[in-house]
Amino acid sequence: MSTINPLLQSKEPTYYEIELPSKGLTYTDNDNIFEEGALVNGIAQVRALTTKDELIWTDKKLVEDLKAPIIILKNTVLGLKKPELLIRADVEALLLQARVLTYGKMTKVNWNCSECGNNNELTVDYTKLPIKKLNSFDELMLKFKNYEIFMIPIIFKEAVEIQKANDNDISEQLDKIVSCIQTVNVIGEDGSKQSVTDKMFIAQWVEQVNPKDFKIIIDHFTEVNKIGTVMDLDVKCSHCGYKEKTDVVVDITNFFSEED
Repeated sequence: MSTINPLLQSKEPTYYEIELPSKGLTYTDNDNIFEEGALVNGIAQVRALTTKDELIWTDKKLVEDLKAPIIILKNTVLGLKKPELLIRADVEALLLQARVLTYGKMTKVNWNCSECGNNNELTVDYTKLPIKKLNSFDELMLKFKNYEIFMIPIIFKEAVEIQKANDNDISEQLDKIVSCIQTVNVIGEDGSKQSVTDKMFIAQWVEQVNPKDFKIIIDHFTEVNKIGTVMDLDVKCSHCGYKEKTDVVVDITNFFSEED
């Protein structure tokens, strides 16, 4: 008796390339996030969802615990071993690509005209959204005074853990900043450099810097975490003709729905 299922012979998944918002610049070989050769020049490969994947996404507990995205990414992204260690922007980009491959690229969003208040409906092509991408490693570096700070966008796993652990916005913000800072180099007067990677030391330093320096740090944190966000779209009100810009929020908890 044959062990080959004739129903599955023509059902080998097809994978499609996607350039990650990070372009892979935030990862090193030591991270062991992808199998060797699975991420090349910031390009990964992802397939459409199956029925099983869809059922995982409809499991309320898995979605609330944010475990569903991790399971689905392991299932759909070729050679991805540790999806929880991806930056959040790459997680959202990969899930969005899976959504496009499964249900189609079009969706509808609403926006209110700031001139006349009219509610407009906008048809959006997910594949043409202007996504902010990381273009250079230098964009992750901040230099001020005698400091060099290397910061990456927040990692998905740490974003989830921080959100669950904190009961106030101030603690959550500080924890996120410390999470993103990978290294602080202190430059001596003689040009010598002392590198600090210990998170406890970094946290103590961030909490004690003066407000002016903290603003410089948080501005860089904000800019770095814009990677993967959708830049504003040019729109025109159907009622009064007023032109403006509006944002499109890609929410991974609700975009797995059939194409309109």
